[in-house]
Amino acid sequence: MKARFLRFAKLLAYPALYCLCLGLFFYLAFPWDRLKDRLIAEFQANQKGKNAGQRLEIDELDSYWFTGVEATGVRLYLPPDESSSSSSASGPFGGGTDKDKPAPKETVIQLDEVEARLQILPLFLGRVRVKFWAKAFDGEVKGTVPVGGSSGPVEVELEGVDLAKVDLIKDFLGVPVRGVAKGNFELAAEGGKFSKANGTLDLTIAEMSVGDGKSKLKGQIALPEAKLGDLVIAAEAKEGVLKITKLEANGTDIELAGDGKVNVREPWNASAADLYVRFKFTDAYRNKSDLTKSLLGAPGSSAPSLFELADPKIKKSKRTDGFYGWHAHGALSRMKFDPHSTDGPAAGRGRGKGDSPFPTKKSSGLPLGTSTAKDKGSDEESGRAPAEPKPAEPKAAEPRPVDVPREAPLPAEPTEKPAPVDAPAPAMPPEELPPPPSPRLNRQAEPE
Repeated sequence: MKARFLRFAKLLAYPALYCLCLGLFFYLAFPWDRLKDRLIAEFQANQKGKNAGQRLEIDELDSYWFTGVEATGVRLYLPPDESSSSSSASGPFGGGTDKDKPAPKETVIQLDEVEARLQILPLFLGRVRVKFWAKAFDGEVKGTVPVGGSSGPVEVELEGVDLAKVDLIKDFLGVPVRGVAKGNFELAAEGGKFSKANGTLDLTIAEMSVGDGKSKLKGQIALPEAKLGDLVIAAEAKEGVLKITKLEANGTDIELAGDGKVNVREPWNASAADLYVRFKFTDAYRNKSDLTKSLLGAPGSSAPSLFELADPKIKKSKRTDGFYGWHAHGALSRMKFDPHSTDGPAAGRGRGKGDSPFPTKKSSGLPLGTSTAKDKGSDEESGRAPAEPKPAEPKAAEPRPVDVPREAPLPAEPTEKPAPVDAPAPAMPPEELPPPPSPRLNRQAEPE
């Protein structure tokens, strides 16, 4: 028995050694540089339409364990938005005309290290899931995502991400933002369809502040740094609708609150947002210095401040309670910001003049009935109802004029009487027919 086992072991040892050497040297000698060039080339070839102009750079690409890759120095270059130099920038405080501001540059998203690995155990269940980790913006981002049509939740966790390092946020909002983000996001897609996904979002931005005293809002006002404190965002997704359950910050300089929802779509940047955000500068911040008093106005003053005069939309967003309300809507890739004077959609999308909920039709210029414009003045003076118009009378025989009482118009009689059923009248030639009596004089002529 032992001899037989040794014989089979010798037969299997050579193929096993061959497979081990093949896998080991394939892992060590794999042309990762060629793979890096191929990934960059494939990315550039797919940049068409709205994504045209994006560039990808990778300093080094190497293996990570047996089923993953590791990249260092990953940089994604986004072309400047054409609207960033106009008054209709993406964010509520972007745009404007600043002569001293240089031409817009490319936005760079830089990741110091990125690791991605294919999980082996889910493969036995027919699921393809990738676990990733990235060091970026002085923090870490990690999680797992399904690939292709595989089912399973999307899990993303943030830890110590410095928003001041994210140039994309500054370009999007039009004002510099500081703060350290921490939170997690989980979204479970049934059947791989995120349009019907369920999940939760919990995000906290500690020591958040906006403005730096140098960057100009709308190219005109350099707002000093304003502190919001800790910004807390909580949301819950049901059937593909991510509803914001908490969005608030109570800082020493700015108070912020909001609500709304996001309809999840595929791809993710096509998701439709419908958010309502309002913020207010505290009295302590207004009285902080002479600069803040001139920019925001003294507390209790009703005169428009320089901050409101910088853009008509900012002035329009001012509410009676001192808050500035904004409505962020549209696809995530092209969000729009409009002033809004209420807390949310239920609080009042008031209809102005001409905004009727019922469909209206333009008048064709012709009256829909008999006009009484000529007799309007005389009818009002006499206090009687307007008389009915006279039908055209035949010229063959004019009847005698009969005085008609002027108190009220007489009802019109039928122009023709029905012929008796038992004795029909004989036919007469057309030339011998008498002229038809006037409908108005028919009743008065009968007694004669």
